[in-house]
Order: sequence, then structure tokens, then C-alpha cells
Amino acid sequence: MKEKHKYHIADVVNIILFYCVFICLAVSIIIGIVHFAEGNLHISRLIYRFVLTALMCVPYIIKKAFKITFSRVVSSVYYGYMYLSGFLGVVLEFYRTYVWWDMFIHFLMGAILAVLSIYILNLTIYKKNTSKHNLFITFLFMLLFAMGISAMWEIVEFVGDLIFDLGFQRYITYEGVTLIGKEALFDTMIDLTMDFLGAVVGIIFTFVMIKINKRFLKTFNIKKLRSAEQEVEDIEE
Repeated sequence: MKEKHKYHIADVVNIILFYCVFICLAVSIIIGIVHFAEGNLHISRLIYRFVLTALMCVPYIIKKAFKITFSRVVSSVYYGYMYLSGFLGVVLEFYRTYVWWDMFIHFLMGAILAVLSIYILNLTIYKKNTSKHNLFITFLFMLLFAMGISAMWEIVEFVGDLIFDLGFQRYITYEGVTLIGKEALFDTMIDLTMDFLGAVVGIIFTFVMIKINKRFLKTFNIKKLRSAEQEVEDIEE
């Protein structure tokens, strides 16, 4: 007789987070289509909502395509970040309403990217043998990975502004004033600075967690599913 899967509280939180954020984004698409039909929403903004909704499904797509699963906590953090940056930031326009929101999101992104880069180290260099982690190399890689992705995102913002005039880099104020000189560079440099500070905090957090629990790095091991029907295994024991 097949043993039933016992759901952990983290499973429930993960599922609730996913469906709540996915539904919020899906509803925003429906509302966006209505506003677009009325001429009150630019096509680029509508496309952006579709992209955000698709990004919500990335962990599920990876699981189905490559038969691997991530930590439930990591998945929950991903969904939470998508809610803060995507739904609140873009759909509800927190970026426009609150000046500090963009800085907060970039700080959070730097910290998350730094910590999640451990996945790559465990999958490539250390191959799940976390006892061999060289902390200096690990922390250096965490910083460089976070800053590398952050720089690539700034390029994406630049291209988006260049092609679709999305206003990501805020070289034009909401009142339509075009900035010049240092003022035009201010948003980009603040973003990169907050990414850097977030990455540093992510490194400090990792160092503290390793001191508290030497098995902390094992949290970022990737489990390979034996079959498509297999339930998600607990990798955070």
C-alpha cells in the first residue's frame, strides 16, 4: 500500500503563497486587459504583467522539466519576493507611490541572490559535499554572483527603456521632466549600491547561520526526483 505523503507546515505555506500570488497576478492581467481596451494602460505594462505571472511558475517548470526540487523555504522566499516586487511594486504601483520601495526591493534582491548562489556551488564545485566549502571562496562567489545578476538586470532595464520606454531607470520623472548628468544616473547607481549592501547582509547572514548550524549549507542541496509521480521530499531536516 502506498504511503501517504505527510504535509509539513512549510508545504502548506509554500502552496498558499504560490496560489495567492499567482491569483493576484492573474487577476491583474484581466484588469489590465480591460484597461488596455479602454486605452488606459500601455501595451508594455500589460506584457510585463504576463511576464511576471509566467515567472511565478519557474520553480514548477524546473521541477517538471528537470525532475528536481528546491527547498520549500527557498520556494516560499521566491514567491514572497515576486509578490513584493511584482504585484505590490508593479501592479499596485508601490514603486511610484513610495520612493524607498525600489531601494528596499534591490536590497532584498541582493541578499536573496547572494544566499541562493550557494545552490550553484553545491551543484557544481562541491557537489553536495558541503563539508568541503571554502568559506572565503564561497563568500566571494556569493558577492560576485549577486552583483553580476544585478548588473545584468540594470542592462535589462536599460534595454526595456530603450525599446519600450518603460521608465525603469527613472531618467524621466513622473511629471515628464528629463533628467541629465548625475541626476539621470542616480537611480541606477542607487540600485547597484543597494544590491551590494543586500549581498553583504546575505553573506553575514550565511556566516552567522553556519556558526549556529553547521548543516545550514545542506539546505541548498538540490534533490533529484526518482519519478514524475514522486512527492516533494523534505530536504530541510
